[in-house]
Amino acid sequence: MKTPASRTGLILILTVIGGLTGSQVHAQDAARTAAAPARLSQGEQQIAASSKAGHFSFILFYRTNDRLTQTAYQTLKAESGKRKNMAILPVRLDNTAERGLIERFDATRAPMPAIVALAPNGAVTGVFSQQIKPEEVAGAFASPGYAQCIKAMQDNRIVLLCVQPESRAFVPQGVQQFQADRLYHDRTQLVSISAADPAEAGFIKQLRLKSDATTPQVVFMAPPGVLLGAYDSNVTHAVLTETLVKAGKCCDDKNCKHHRTATGTTSTQRR
Repeated sequence: MKTPASRTGLILILTVIGGLTGSQVHAQDAARTAAAPARLSQGEQQIAASSKAGHFSFILFYRTNDRLTQTAYQTLKAESGKRKNMAILPVRLDNTAERGLIERFDATRAPMPAIVALAPNGAVTGVFSQQIKPEEVAGAFASPGYAQCIKAMQDNRIVLLCVQPESRAFVPQGVQQFQADRLYHDRTQLVSISAADPAEAGFIKQLRLKSDATTPQVVFMAPPGVLLGAYDSNVTHAVLTETLVKAGKCCDDKNCKHHRTATGTTSTQRR
């Protein structure tokens, strides 16, 4: 059973804007949703419509329409002309009607302009300050499976990604047992993708997995964006549990003797 500790080619997105991580953004978002007013702002409505249509939203926060803002907007505009699934939402920081969006991303603390990329499922797939390059726009377009993994971790959930072959697709027993474990059940998310799905080809390549494997491959991830390991379908509940404990991700109790900074590979996008 292969148990590589990390994949250096993998970029798990831990987004930061003004010191705010993606997981904190989603914690704020959940709290705000619970107390949300009946009416959404125009910007929030646009994001909701884009999400429903399966489009990515690029929110451009700015203070003044200066050269940096114009350049960032023109880059986004040029890239949107090449894609059918991209929406641009400029938000000026003194627009009181969009205070909810501004507070949600703590945008007032970021160097302006600031761009936040959102996947259709609400995952933050990129945060950029002052400038954005065409290749960075392209890099913010996560595949559906990748976006599921990102959002789960930003929601502070452990992720078990099963990459399924065209045939013999099943959830490995060790994964089922881990997911059923009362210690992890409520904060574990299972994500399944097909190794034959062209939309996931880049993600699978980034994970350095086999696209022609005949049995499921399992990738283990934890918040905020830590790759704990990759395994074949024989991975056991015990191995997954031991890996989680060693990474200091077994629980949220900071007094727990196992609680420490994870040693897995992380990547923080700062622009």
